[in-house]
Amino acid sequence: MTGPRAPMRVARAGIALATWPLPTPADRIRYRAEFLADLHDLPPLGQLRFTAGVLSRTIALRAAQGASPRRAEEDAMTLTSTPVPFWRCRVFHWHDWVGRSTEDGGRYQACARCSLDRGPISAGPASTPPWPGDI
Repeated sequence: MTGPRAPMRVARAGIALATWPLPTPADRIRYRAEFLADLHDLPPLGQLRFTAGVLSRTIALRAAQGASPRRAEEDAMTLTSTPVPFWRCRVFHWHDWVGRSTEDGGRYQACARCSLDRGPISAGPASTPPWPGDI
């Protein structure tokens, strides 16, 4: 196997063209350096193939760089619709209670169908006032 070789002039120009639409100069410099580093280990035909692949994904890379991470996180956490309670829960109040836990390790009961909270799970007699599902 031969050692690393300098990228071809055409490949360097293609990478520069592919990174030109990125939103910030820091992004352009970073991605150009990364793509050029990938070219060093490829034979000439491989460099051309790699450059064509990078050029074909330029718009997707720009879209990924332009997306705000905060907005993407908010979209992932937002419910698009409110769940409709199961008819047995809504009409007859027949809930399917299951044990669940909070992030800090507390235990509580909730309905598996409508997500109504029953309250905390305790080992002995309840020391808290009755919760909505206990009455």
